[in-house]
Amino acid sequence: MFLKDLWLYNKKVTLAFLLFILLWFFLNVKQGAVATPILQYAMFSENYHLGDTQNIVRLFINNQPVDFSQLSVSGRDQLQVSLENYARQQQTNELFFTTMQRILNKAGVGQWMKKEYYTNTVTDQQFTEWYTQLAERITGEKIIHLSAFQQKFVLQNGRLTPVASPVKLNGIVAF
Repeated sequence: MFLKDLWLYNKKVTLAFLLFILLWFFLNVKQGAVATPILQYAMFSENYHLGDTQNIVRLFINNQPVDFSQLSVSGRDQLQVSLENYARQQQTNELFFTTMQRILNKAGVGQWMKKEYYTNTVTDQQFTEWYTQLAERITGEKIIHLSAFQQKFVLQNGRLTPVASPVKLNGIVAF
């Protein structure tokens, strides 16, 4: 057993290792943070329920809507999830940093946090260049114009029905 061998080798290191495990266990369970792969309690702690309204991202390449049903599952996921995550990143960057800082301050290690380690600093231009190359590779089309919109839909009678006008995702435009 690892702990028994470690105890025989060095008692101080064993105690430090166990203290580390207990500290992260406390942070994960009691404080509600999932900060380490040692214990991923929050991943499976509750049911996931779909809300009434769904935000759908629509992608247009060369002024034509992309038919995601014609793409492979992994290609569709790469195109959709990348857009959704980029659109959401600015909202979550600050929230994530302040939440982690609050939790780690309780453990006494928050003063060593650096904001750049917890936030994504990708610019609109960098993302658009990367995303254009990704979309060209997945769709096989040369992209002259790229745009993306987000729209709210609700499921009625087995169909998604729009309940709001599309909103253009800023910064995701290539010419």
